Amino acid sequence: MPRWLPLTPVWLIAPTFVLYGIGSLGYVLLLLTGVVTWRGGDGDVGLIGFAQPISFTGYGLALTIAAVSYRLRTRPAGSAADPC
Repeated sequence: MPRWLPLTPVWLIAPTFVLYGIGSLGYVLLLLTGVVTWRGGDGDVGLIGFAQPISFTGYGLALTIAAVSYRLRTRPAGSAADPC
């Protein structure tokens, strides 16, 4: 199997998850400080408001670490030209 085959989707998805998680965390913080308001429901963000951004950011970072590890472990032998 070519090295790029499992790495390409990860390099596309991992940054998306991290950016989505950070953006969601910023939105939750804006909700909590009252800068923006929630029009649906009772206005309480609750625990899911904190869990969702942390989980997406954490999953994106874990995918990134796994992809870097896979790339380093599957380097061709004696290849100093591919530092990372």
